[in-house]
Amino acid sequence: MIVYRKASSSDFDAIHRLNYETFVEEIPQHPPNLERRLVDKFHEENTYWIGEVNGEVVAMCALRDERPFSLEQKGVCIPDGDWLEIRLLAVKKAYRRNRTFAGLMRAVIGDATEREVDGIVISGTTREQVLYRRFGFVPFADPIGPEEARYVPMVLTRSAFYESKSASTLRPKSLLAGPVECSERVRARLSRQPLPHRSNETSRMLESVQQQLTKRIGLPYVYTLLGSGTVANDAVASRLNGHGVILCAGEFGERLMDHASRVSLSFDVIQADRKGKWDVSELERIKPDWVWTVHCETSLGILIDLTPLHAWQGVVVVDAISAVGTLVYDYSFADFVTFSSGKALRNVPGLAFVAMRERAEALRDVPRYFDLSLYQPIAFTQSEPLLSAMDVALEELTEEKVASHEEKMIVLINSLRENGLQIELNPAQSPGIITIPVPFGQSSIELGRQLSYQGYLVQYESEYLKRANVIQVSTMGWTTPRMMRDVGTYIAEWMQQKTATPESDGSLKLENPDVPSDEFFVRGVSN
Repeated sequence: MIVYRKASSSDFDAIHRLNYETFVEEIPQHPPNLERRLVDKFHEENTYWIGEVNGEVVAMCALRDERPFSLEQKGVCIPDGDWLEIRLLAVKKAYRRNRTFAGLMRAVIGDATEREVDGIVISGTTREQVLYRRFGFVPFADPIGPEEARYVPMVLTRSAFYESKSASTLRPKSLLAGPVECSERVRARLSRQPLPHRSNETSRMLESVQQQLTKRIGLPYVYTLLGSGTVANDAVASRLNGHGVILCAGEFGERLMDHASRVSLSFDVIQADRKGKWDVSELERIKPDWVWTVHCETSLGILIDLTPLHAWQGVVVVDAISAVGTLVYDYSFADFVTFSSGKALRNVPGLAFVAMRERAEALRDVPRYFDLSLYQPIAFTQSEPLLSAMDVALEELTEEKVASHEEKMIVLINSLRENGLQIELNPAQSPGIITIPVPFGQSSIELGRQLSYQGYLVQYESEYLKRANVIQVSTMGWTTPRMMRDVGTYIAEWMQQKTATPESDGSLKLENPDVPSDEFFVRGVSN
């Protein structure tokens, strides 16, 4: 397991020795010395990125932003722009493979992005030109240096890296709940010239999408808006009246409360527990006109129990944004169900859906965009590429694909356990997303970044996730059991490497996390 990070002063001796091994003994660019250490002449100006295995530095490179660059000092004219120079790229022979280089390059590209530069320049050895070109490096000057240590001045932009031959394979795969990893067919549809949204073809595409969603949800009417699930929930909030109840277990239940408050709805809150259960007797006591709940409380990775609502006589509203596509579920008991394109339906974000039991009635006192009665079928500007891609994604989303989410979640959990993390499985665990606590003294942010260097994007940057010190891994999108096994192995190994001591093998028992919401912290309430 290679860990990538910025070097500290304690790493400098190992850096100087790897520098010597590479640029004295292997590539005779400098004369040998008895110390077998090569200190770069720009050492004090360098930022070093290293890859290490069990404390051993196995890969390194140096970044420098001071001009003139070493290439310029050799007479090379650098293209116009704001650049960083990569120097001293070295990898021990046992670790010279695309994955090692890709991890180092992801770290460097991230650093360059944070500095807001145009890209990076490098002196690429002639013997590794094929490798450099695979990653998007482009020569911009003639080779320099003596025959035995010949280099080619090359430039790499961030976009070129992610569009390059190797990076298209090794780019970070999305294990996010959104945006998700899309299929090649979906991406191809999105790249086409849009058709007019009033065309017959766009109307037919919309009808196809809505018919497929009607069958999947179990409700006869589906309305398609441009936007996120938030837009769909706002459209529903404008149709509720009287006194209601919101079921809340975490961050996304809190967001429903905010939707309701913004349109001055009156409501009580029933708290759902960590197993997705809630006190049904409270419904009889409150006797609300409507009940609104999320199906998947994404912040915890659990499913709220909707069974008591199946026979309830009031208006039922379900936010199924993180549930639809991860499991087969009949929502025909509900009056409104909201969901969106950018999650387990495996399209890009941009389409919001409201499924309804009854045809939408006209509402004259709401913003025009929320008056769903106008959607007959297209009320306003619609995106034909998004609809076309959605049609393809729904065609690809077979029952087997939906059922595979549970399989992939089991693979991930088993991988964590087999590699030493005794993670407790919640009986209400969602098949689409799991929340993994990071032990005290370790950083979820550091783990999330390491996973990105390894080629996997997981959720860790939301404020409520940072405060709870957790990461989230999602099976949504075009994910595979192999991805889940590999990411589970890396998470477990990383945590154990951080906790192992002479007295302990690093084995950890991880309890289900208590994930606070941003709202709780804003209010100053500890939960």
